[in-house]
Amino acid sequence: MTATAGRPCLRLVHSADWHLGQTLHGIDRGPEHDRFLDFLIGILDSECADALVVAGDVFDSASPSAAAQQRYYGFLAELRRALPRVQVVILGGNHDSPARLDAPAELLRSLGVRVVGGLHGGPGDLDSHLIPLSGKDGAGATLMALPFLRPRDVSAWGEPAPEPERSVSDPERGDAAAIGRFVRGYERLVTELHARTPADLPRVATGHCYLAGAATSDDSERKIQMGNQAALPAALYLRHPMAYVALGHLHRAQAVEADHVRYSGSPIPLSLAERSYSHQVLRVDVPPGGPAVVEPRFVPR
Repeated sequence: MTATAGRPCLRLVHSADWHLGQTLHGIDRGPEHDRFLDFLIGILDSECADALVVAGDVFDSASPSAAAQQRYYGFLAELRRALPRVQVVILGGNHDSPARLDAPAELLRSLGVRVVGGLHGGPGDLDSHLIPLSGKDGAGATLMALPFLRPRDVSAWGEPAPEPERSVSDPERGDAAAIGRFVRGYERLVTELHARTPADLPRVATGHCYLAGAATSDDSERKIQMGNQAALPAALYLRHPMAYVALGHLHRAQAVEADHVRYSGSPIPLSLAERSYSHQVLRVDVPPGGPAVVEPRFVPR
């Protein structure tokens, strides 16, 4: 595969926040999504990518329309026909239904598509979130595949709530103690996943979350993690040796605290507030050692 300083690299393309099925002021975005998905297959081909990572919010709704689902499955089928060796990893986002995404996971896995709609059970199921990625010339990496996580998902990783237990399922009711439990539980989950990865391969992490200090697009992004009060620190990724962190949820493409911790952003403007900046996917070269090399590939309007 492509080499950095003479060494083979795994090359992946990072995208997120497609929001298939979205309408804007009553206008169906389907034709724009069709053109983007054609563009994406072209990028995967022209860049000789080894893998595609979609970091959540495949759909705009937990109950997507038949047309949106047809667009999603049609894309996967066309990608497999055009580029049969490209590995695909699809993560669930806060707009997605984990159960709906996961329902055909075993069928899609037989086609080389890995789907992780939600957190798989408890601590004993974490190994299913470690996905090996392979490229040419022996290049490879381990993907720590984490979808969008709700407070109940990370409760097993934080300290118990005091009695009587207060519900934090309503994002507007999270108090400071509940926020602290969520952040610490998330950090412990990432630490445990990292500890289970092979030490001889670079690590690529995913997340569909809100990192502190990142720029938002309030007109089209739902507040998550207790109304964005439980902003996660980028340090939870930076304290571990990671080659790349592929993030979803925020629609503006950006790096957070380090060049290899990135939101790819949405591929098309999802509100009028998003028309003023460029939209993109990210080409990421993951070398055997050190951080990844990232370059944007801009999506035509």
